[in-house]
Amino acid sequence: MKRILLAGALDAASQTFVRQLSQNSQLDLTVYTPSAVTLPTTVTALTGEAIDEGGLTAAMLDQDVVVALVPTIHLSQMARTLATAATAAGAGQVIVSRTDDIVELPGEIRDARRTLMTAGINFDLVEGFAGISTLMALETPRVFTAKPADIPLDDLAG
Repeated sequence: MKRILLAGALDAASQTFVRQLSQNSQLDLTVYTPSAVTLPTTVTALTGEAIDEGGLTAAMLDQDVVVALVPTIHLSQMARTLATAATAAGAGQVIVSRTDDIVELPGEIRDARRTLMTAGINFDLVEGFAGISTLMALETPRVFTAKPADIPLDDLAG
């Protein structure tokens, strides 16, 4: 069974992702979040700020994969905390997922990558839930499902 820690604030999309991961019997899921959310009973819930180095280190113990959900504006600060906590806890794999699509802060992304590389931890920097699922070798959860079109496309071909 793969032990996964998901750390960071949980918005509606993140909560859906957690619910879908919780249905996978091959995963032991722990969530470390400051958010007041209702989680499935199969998920271990820990309350704390991801930027709290001591709390995050304790949450990382005995986890196979650590997934950090981080807004771009906090990437470099969070990378320092992740690097220290992951090194102390002996985290095997760290996945840092940006929770937004802000591209105007390339310095944050560059600094975060440099910090994690310098720490010598096994990390990946991704965007979105599909990237997380791919790196964990999971079937991509369908966070958003599309409704089939009511209009047959054959009628539109000319």
